[in-house]
Amino acid sequence: MDIENVDRPRTIGIIGGGPAGLSIAKMLKDSGAYEPVVFEALGDVGGKSFSYRHGGNIIEMGTCYATFSHKITNQWMKELRMPMGYLGEQRFDGADFMDFVKSGYGPSLPLQVIGYWKAKRRLEKALARLNPAQADLDEAALPIQDWLKQRNLGKIENFMLRSTTNIAYGFIDETPTVQALRWNDMKLIVTGLLKQLRMPLEGWTEFWRRIAGEMDVRLNQRISAVERADDSVTLVTAEGERLSFDEVVCAIPLDEFAKMTDPTEDESYVASSVDWNGYTTTLVAVKDWFTDVHVEAFLDSVVPGADRGQLLSARYEGAEDELGGALYLTGQLTGAYSEAELQELLRADIEKKGGRVKNVILQKLWKYNSQYKSDAIRDGLMKRLETMQGKQRTWYTGAIFSHEAVSHIVNFNDELVAKMLKPD
Repeated sequence: MDIENVDRPRTIGIIGGGPAGLSIAKMLKDSGAYEPVVFEALGDVGGKSFSYRHGGNIIEMGTCYATFSHKITNQWMKELRMPMGYLGEQRFDGADFMDFVKSGYGPSLPLQVIGYWKAKRRLEKALARLNPAQADLDEAALPIQDWLKQRNLGKIENFMLRSTTNIAYGFIDETPTVQALRWNDMKLIVTGLLKQLRMPLEGWTEFWRRIAGEMDVRLNQRISAVERADDSVTLVTAEGERLSFDEVVCAIPLDEFAKMTDPTEDESYVASSVDWNGYTTTLVAVKDWFTDVHVEAFLDSVVPGADRGQLLSARYEGAEDELGGALYLTGQLTGAYSEAELQELLRADIEKKGGRVKNVILQKLWKYNSQYKSDAIRDGLMKRLETMQGKQRTWYTGAIFSHEAVSHIVNFNDELVAKMLKPD
């Protein structure tokens, strides 16, 4: 990218005040080379890192757990003196989660973890080459279930039913191998096996508010147009204000960004190469349900071929007697269902599992999990995601370019900022 050398920080407009936009803004500001301005369309920051306060309870409606992969955000929380609490016991279809993992086919769990790590590392190194072999692109496009079966990794397959499908990252017979491997890195697996999942006690929303408080973040500022020229980028707000910057960061879904501007060929191609899925989280008060574990997950809703809309899991969030029962945060794959239909399905599933819904307190339908199309992976999508960075003074971050998880988005931004700071 041809940026003139000037003795001043470069100005950069960042569209989106979720984890992607805020973390890259912090990194750019901390570098001293950029003056970022973040534009958030809503009245608060954090995006899908959305914490809901009900009485004395803080319920994470979106982003939830921190793993060993959250190295950067864990450090930021430490610096902000935000304490973390551990996730309690998890049960999978009535059994201890680790017992379920170990029930999978194939060799012992330690041998499968080693085999998985070696195969994962080999493929990711192959994909990082300047011109990956077609055989490696074909392997990357395989559904992860096929990839695991080819390697006799049945215990890892069981692990992914919880780590992937159960938290709305796709069915394992549909999710491309390259994306499943990206999320299920060794740090995640070790975190899960050692039961070291943690959550910020003051909530993810509070964390992002504190990060935003150090920067120029403009709430309720929806960008309606992006005009890119050879020497600048102009952002036009919904109120018609025109603001000029040296560069711009797209930290929102690329299909939404493409509607704001004259999209490049790369932008159009990438936007058409992913399918967005939906995830619904609902906070409910339920009577006569489990309180002996923190999380209960359900096998019938995550196996390949299961219908969307079923209850994936429920997380116990404490007692609320005035609402008629204990609080639970539930998850469902949205599919084509409406809010009312999802609530009806949820009530029916909870009753089948022994509880009685007394109140629906809050429901959030998220645009979630951008799944790469297999043909696009075979056609070189992964390299396109790399080479489009910086063209027309535009940088890209978020789920499409890394993963839905906060850890991966922030780690991706750390690498992207290093690239942005390199001299041309």
